[in-house]
Formats: sequence, structure tokens, C-alpha cells
Amino acid sequence: MVKSAWLSQCLQEQKLVGTAGFNIFIPDRYLDKAAIRVASSQTGPSGTSAQAGLPAAARSVPPQEPHSRLSTQPQPNSYEEYSDEEEVQVTPADLEALITGRYPSTSEGDAEPTLAPTISDKWVCAQPSSQKMTNHNPHITEKLEVLGKAYAVQGDRWRSLSYSKAISALKSFHKPVTSYQEACGIPGIGKSMAEKIMEIVESGHLRKLDHISDSVPVLELFSNIWGVGSKTAQMWYQQGFRTLEDIQNRATLTTQQAIGLKHYEDFLKRIPREEAAEIEQTVREAARTLSPGLLSVACGSYRRGKVTCGDVDVLVTHPDGRSHQGILSQLLDTLRQQGFLTDDLVSQDDNGQQQKYLGVCQLPGTGQPHRRLDIIVVPYSEFACALLYFTGSAHFNRSMRALAKTKGMSLSEHALSTAIVRNSRGIKVGLGRTLPTPTEKDVFRLLGLPYREPCERDW
Repeated sequence: MVKSAWLSQCLQEQKLVGTAGFNIFIPDRYLDKAAIRVASSQTGPSGTSAQAGLPAAARSVPPQEPHSRLSTQPQPNSYEEYSDEEEVQVTPADLEALITGRYPSTSEGDAEPTLAPTISDKWVCAQPSSQKMTNHNPHITEKLEVLGKAYAVQGDRWRSLSYSKAISALKSFHKPVTSYQEACGIPGIGKSMAEKIMEIVESGHLRKLDHISDSVPVLELFSNIWGVGSKTAQMWYQQGFRTLEDIQNRATLTTQQAIGLKHYEDFLKRIPREEAAEIEQTVREAARTLSPGLLSVACGSYRRGKVTCGDVDVLVTHPDGRSHQGILSQLLDTLRQQGFLTDDLVSQDDNGQQQKYLGVCQLPGTGQPHRRLDIIVVPYSEFACALLYFTGSAHFNRSMRALAKTKGMSLSEHALSTAIVRNSRGIKVGLGRTLPTPTEKDVFRLLGLPYREPCERDW
């Protein structure tokens, strides 16, 4: 039995490579006979196992009966739930910690084992966001942000991403950039970007900003309509549309785009934290009328402790692992009857796993704005990974997923899996084995990371 990394190495080199360093378990018949005799002679009078003298690879798996050396039971893949017998029991205190993200400190003697050593601070996910460095280059980043946004609304995704990476790198740099060589030495910044940085440093201006197309403000206006991407915005611009009135009167809109246009101003307004809490409570109370044990947790920037948020994401599950099934349609009907849900944007069909609804809600009262609301129903076996994913931030999540990949693992909103097999291009060709993660803390532990409370993930 060998590690899945052996198969990945074979695929990469396109040949069978040796198993040295990849062994997990070696059957007795392949072991050196002399080693076995020596190990047997070292068995103590108390009946200690002779495996203590065997090579490490042979000791890594407990002895099994010959006829059951390989299990015939199906192994759960990265999207399958664990059975009730396999799930780790979660106490009420664990549930509270899971929802709030705050765990009691663990004494050194009670610390749980981890699959990985402690991770270097170079990873964003290994650092609390409270340690964000002061931006010593705001005069540079603010100009690059304008250009990066212009590329984004024009649909130039890769150039926009390049600017985003450079801006993040500059914001984290420990001092003001003063030379071309210094700029080139910052990870994430290439020669072309370094030249633009030096133009700003030396002249206080970036000439490229003078040549931004007149279309950019209009494209940004159109792209702010919910359901409109850069391609649709460009198509409308090419058709001669320049204002929201043009879109209202002359453009062909999908149902979702029409809703987005109707609530254009409301959707652009930030949601105060107090209002987001009311929205969460409304969903929670409606869910509890259907099943008292349902858990409803607002995620996103609200859970990270931000003062305002753009929309509200509410995660719904049930600790028994069953009562969440079929609950979404009932919950939506209840909220519609209350007049809380005013418009439906997207509702994904039940696929046996996570279900997601995207819509519009409005709290009772005169003049209340319409707000974007997402409701995600998940099986309890996926709750911790889903909670981690939908809490964010996006940058923090990308860092955790990248770290998992370096360890032959895979992290998603569904599960943390190990023994992932990838081909030479890094594409996943084997789903591996799902690790039990009853809480967010388990995900951090299995990745070898110090636990970060939601407010510490705001990267």
C-alpha cells in the first residue's frame, strides 16, 4: 500500500517510479525475513507487539486479519456524508462555538492531533487579519485600483487579476517603494507593473489613466445591475445605450436583470449590521416554526464583524443530519407568506446536497429598502466547511484552498478531503477520502493552522 502521491509522480513522469518513500503498509511476505525474526525476538514478556521492531512503513497500519486486510466497505468520497456511526458527536457547547466561531482555549494536554506541522506565516490563512500591515504606498495603489477596475468592467479578467495581485503585494510591503529594482523584488509584481509603479513614484501620475475609454463609466453603471456581466454591459454599450433609462426602455432584459434594475439603488446601499441581524433573525424564526432544531447562521462580512455588508447569506442545517432535507421550499413559502421575500432571483434544485436560493427581501415598515438575501441549506456533515467558505473572506479562502492543495488535500464548501490524486497539470483525477470536520476548528487543525475566529479572517 502506497501514498496517492506515488500515483501522481507516476503520472507526472509518465512511467512507474520506485515506491521508496511512498510506502504506507508492507505485507509480511514482502518484508525482509531477517527483520521479521529480529522483531519477533524483541517481543517482551508482557506480549508487546513485534511490530515495534519493524520498519516504520510496516508499523503505520495496525495488524489485521489476513482475510480482511483490504476493506470491502465503500469509502466516502469528497461529497458523501458520513453515517451516524462515523460522525463525531457535537455537544451544545460545540454548536454554540460552531455558530459564533469562538472556542474555549484548549490546554496543551488536551490538544488534538493534526495531519500537518504548523504552517509558515507567509500564508494569509496563518495570520490574523488584525495584523494587516499599514499601506505605505497608497499614492500608488489608489491609481492602480482605478486602472484595475477599468479592465474588470471591460471584461479583461486576467489583466484585472494581475492588478489585483500587485495592489495586494504593495499594500503588504513594509515601506514606500522608491526604486525600480525594489518594485521588481516584490513577489507578484513583474517588470511591466514595476515600470508603472515607478512612473507614479517619479511623476505622481500614470499616463494610462488619461486614456481610459469613455465607455468605462457607462460599463460600470451597467455592470452594477444585478445579473449583468461585462459581456452584456459591452453589448448594450455597442447597441448605443448610455443610461439606465436606455436599458429600461430599449434593452431586452432577463427576469433577474429586470429585478436588478428595479432595485438598482437599494442593492448599491450597504446594509447596516443591525439590519442584517434582523434579517438573520427573521429567517431563523421562520425556520424554527418548521423544525425547532434547525440552525440558521448569517455568514459573510456580517459574521466577520463588519459594520456593514453588501448582502446577507444565511446558512441553514439540522444537527440530526436529516431534517434539513426538503426544508428549503417550505421555508421560502413561509417567508413569502409573511411578505418578507419580494422577488426570486435563483433557486437551485435539490441535488441531494447543498441547496441555494438567491432572492430579495424587505423588512416590515415604511420605506424599508430591498436587500439581497441568499439562503443555503446544507447537510450537517458539510456545515463546518460551508460555514468556513461562506464566512470568507475570499482572499482568506483562496489561501486555505491553496495550502490544502500543497498537502495533497482539497478544501471546498462541501468537505476537506485527503489523498487527492492530481495529474501532471494539477487537475484532480481522484476525489480522495473525506475527513470528518464537525467544526471549523477541525479544518484548521487538520491543515496545521492556528484557529482564527471569524473577525480574524477579514483579508
